Amino acid sequence: MSQNDTDIDKNARYYAQKPKNETRLDKYSITNPEEIRAILTRGGVGTLATAHGRQPFLTPLLYIYVETDHALYFHTAQVGRTRANVAFNPQAAFNVYEYGRVLPHQEALEFNFEYYSVTVFGEIELVTDPAAAERALQALLDKYAPQLQPGRDYRPIQPEEIKRTAVYKLGIQDWSAKRQEEAEDYPGAFYYAHAPIMPHQKA
Repeated sequence: MSQNDTDIDKNARYYAQKPKNETRLDKYSITNPEEIRAILTRGGVGTLATAHGRQPFLTPLLYIYVETDHALYFHTAQVGRTRANVAFNPQAAFNVYEYGRVLPHQEALEFNFEYYSVTVFGEIELVTDPAAAERALQALLDKYAPQLQPGRDYRPIQPEEIKRTAVYKLGIQDWSAKRQEEAEDYPGAFYYAHAPIMPHQKA
């Protein structure tokens, strides 16, 4: 084993023992709970991390953060990988991020990106109470389509519709948040040309 391999192994052991919500560099950490909650509240899409045995899975999801519950809510199909994974292992992580400008540098290794990122850790539970499930689903609709009203723009959620989906609550036990943000006059900063929005298909 080379000296470099020994150093890597030493670093791996060191970081593997650290708390899961501890960031490597303090200068990038966000510690203000209000700022973290704000990122979770306005976030558009998050990625759920679950595992079955030694196999990890990632699932992009729409979600709602409910501050009074200190929890995230989302829904998936009644059957499928997410339902199976959480049935055997309810421990999960969920990441939400926003990105800004590309930050070029004269050294290729020093290129960077502006971002805000929050990862939460907790335990998932299936929401079995129909009234609670309806509240979560309506909160999702209100978040993503606040200009539309049930009973006016679309039919209110029906009991049979609640039975066709699985609503989950991810209670937040820990979280970790980071930021990379530079001044407006950062030399050469520019926005990535392909924003994470689907382009409109042209006829």
